[in-house]
Amino acid sequence: MVKKLTILEALEPFLSKPEEKLHLASLSKELKEPHPTISLWLNSLEKQGVLKKSHQGRLTLYHLNIENPLIIDYVLMAEKSKLVRKCEKWLVLGELVSFMQRNLSENSKALVFGSAVDLFDAANDVDILIAGKDNLKSLTSFAEKLGKEAHIIKVKSLSK
Repeated sequence: MVKKLTILEALEPFLSKPEEKLHLASLSKELKEPHPTISLWLNSLEKQGVLKKSHQGRLTLYHLNIENPLIIDYVLMAEKSKLVRKCEKWLVLGELVSFMQRNLSENSKALVFGSAVDLFDAANDVDILIAGKDNLKSLTSFAEKLGKEAHIIKVKSLSK
């Protein structure tokens, strides 16, 4: 039986490697789905113009179609979908994300990275990049209340 993937799930392997061409076998392994399921979805995404397919010998490679005017929207939705699933899995991460959304100014951006992204429960600390002018003492103390040490990198803007 072929499981139906969503477009957002199928795009997840491309999020950390947006410019790379990925092989069907590696995509299948990362998504933990059989080749036929992945192949059907990737071919569908190619027909929609979200992905491009190329061949290198016997290998079929897929990559994001950066010429598609909606590709940024697809990638953003895939990132948000991934964040929601991780927050559902690790409720403490959900609390941290919610705190940042409520307390950082509208013009600030936050990025959680490092070991906490893959295994939040096992991570001793949370690495956070903040772009903006916010006072981060409340974020540091909130992370400590959650049992995590916050390593915060603050920059004024992402352009520099």
